[in-house]
Amino acid sequence: MSRKKWFAAAVMLPLVFSVLLAGCGGGGGGNNEGGNAAAEDKPTLKLLRNYMADDYNSYPVNQFLEEATGYKLQNDMLPQENPDDKLNLIMASNSDYDLVDAMNKQVYFNFAQNGALTDLTPLIDQYGPNIKKAVSPKSFAGVTVDGKIYGIPTLNVSYVRSGLLIRTDWLEKAGKKMPTTLDEFVDVLKAFKDQDPGGNGANNIPMTIDAIGLLDNLTGAYGIFGSWTDVDGKLVNVVDHPGLKDYITFIRNLYDQGLIDKEFATNKSATAAEKFTSGRAGIYLSIWSSIPSFDEALQKNVPGATYQFIPPLKGPNGQSGFTEIGGFNKITFVPKSAKHPEDAIKLVNAMLDPNTFKELFIGKEGETYTMENGNYMPIDPAFFDDRAQSNNFVIGMDEANFVQYWQARLQKSKPMFDNYKIINSVPQDQIHMDPLAFASYLPKYSANSVKLGTLVNDGLIKMIVDGVSDNAIADLQKAWRDAGGQDVEKEVNDWYASQQ
Repeated sequence: MSRKKWFAAAVMLPLVFSVLLAGCGGGGGGNNEGGNAAAEDKPTLKLLRNYMADDYNSYPVNQFLEEATGYKLQNDMLPQENPDDKLNLIMASNSDYDLVDAMNKQVYFNFAQNGALTDLTPLIDQYGPNIKKAVSPKSFAGVTVDGKIYGIPTLNVSYVRSGLLIRTDWLEKAGKKMPTTLDEFVDVLKAFKDQDPGGNGANNIPMTIDAIGLLDNLTGAYGIFGSWTDVDGKLVNVVDHPGLKDYITFIRNLYDQGLIDKEFATNKSATAAEKFTSGRAGIYLSIWSSIPSFDEALQKNVPGATYQFIPPLKGPNGQSGFTEIGGFNKITFVPKSAKHPEDAIKLVNAMLDPNTFKELFIGKEGETYTMENGNYMPIDPAFFDDRAQSNNFVIGMDEANFVQYWQARLQKSKPMFDNYKIINSVPQDQIHMDPLAFASYLPKYSANSVKLGTLVNDGLIKMIVDGVSDNAIADLQKAWRDAGGQDVEKEVNDWYASQQ
């Protein structure tokens, strides 16, 4: 389903669909494995989850899942910073987690290839009828290694994830309009620096970011869309992209003029967010799903503050656009050292019972959401209190229906929903999907992508801080090739050619 089609479905459901769903009740039923069985008949399952701001074990969804499935769940979570490093340490210790979330597809592939994971193929065949109905063959193909399924993929809705948030009240105070080109963007940053519309004095920051070299929206102005971009029918890594030098020179100039946070190279994600929510920074690189978490802090610190995402900025050659993510939000696997692999799959199967999944994801009609003209509408504050973080509990997706349920999640926060629409309602030719989003297992890419990505990011940050030169770019390109990039480039392009 294209991005435009699913978005239309998510905000304007046909009336007939609401009629079909009217008879759906709460969790349980179908092939739910033991939803009414006594909890003492089943082992306590240990789960390692991705980071979220709330405590998993005390969150309402966890209680719902325990009641619906009959399993007691003990949840731990990975840190917000460097989760892959922590996950590697945990896996190296042969920990007894029954289910583990991997946010990085290539990390999952590495574990599978190294024999660290349980082959789920026979377990899904025996205990997972709901899993097989909910997860499409295409999704399973994306996590299959040497003919075996080692993980449960959680599908992403395809959407633009990140952009540059700008304080629109600062724009008004500075007498500027929303920028549409890079030149206008620079003009706005200079006005933020010189006029200090936030009244911060020496603490004023025109734009803050964390330690990242590729800034969505600004990269699009140079035709760069993520790590890999189709250039004349071939996948080209950013290190070899024809627009890289101009892009990184532009960012370096912003830094040199004091228009970018001087501390960006050492900023953590939380540090950059705090600089924006405290009212010190006028522009902030953010993902739209994080808006609810910092909107409250911003309004507390700066009552009446307004902001929105900047639409696509045109570059010197008229290029513009956003990178669209797709593929998987995460892949959940069972380590080979897990104590209860069969029960782990029985749990996931119970979670993917259609009624259970729906209640997990958006709660109960009349309590956390209502149906209005065929649309799912959240009930405030119940939805935000009980289901705002439910996406973190999902393992696998009811792929046929979850897009429709998304409308309630999208509207749980008006600022988030409004900004989501801004960056996801741009013309289709300005949206560029990651070409490797659904790539099958590619051994060289899997083994090297994380390392190569870190190498490139570190190299770009160094150029932003120290200066850009042909030699610096050539050195980065050579380091990338010597670290395995040349072999990866051939592998991904062989795969890409086979898909045409």
